[in-house]
Amino acid sequence: MKPRHERIEVLRLILANTEIGSQEALLKELEAEGYKVTQATLSRDLQKLKAAKVASIGGYRYILPDNPLYRRKISVEAPDFLRNTGFLGLEFSGNIVVMHTRPGYAAGITTEIDAQKLNSICGTLAGDDTILAIVREGASRQQVIDDLSLVLPAVKNIIL
Repeated sequence: MKPRHERIEVLRLILANTEIGSQEALLKELEAEGYKVTQATLSRDLQKLKAAKVASIGGYRYILPDNPLYRRKISVEAPDFLRNTGFLGLEFSGNIVVMHTRPGYAAGITTEIDAQKLNSICGTLAGDDTILAIVREGASRQQVIDDLSLVLPAVKNIIL
């Protein structure tokens, strides 16, 4: 059996020079280099290398931390964009607020709501285009709207 550090170095070279999108393909590449390992061992090796699986033109591929795709820059304007274009409306049902968003926006908006730690909201749950927010006991609908408007300015336009 070849030493682990040699196997990891071979894996590093494969990932740096080949677009591989599955562990199955990586296992075949390693085997071609003389390393027969299990999927569990490969997973541990990928973790040790801090490899990441990212979308590419042909599907997905594994990359290493020195690859420019590894740390994508997130635009500072992204939260503003979410706030101004993704929110569609809301409705109350008891102590639940149901917020409607454009498809794909709910998780981003929910992250912004949770980060603000709003006094009137206990917690949130996001789907693809819907957010459920649990209202704290004793909080009024107006308090909820006032708090949410800190994150989503469009909420201020809602008339109760």
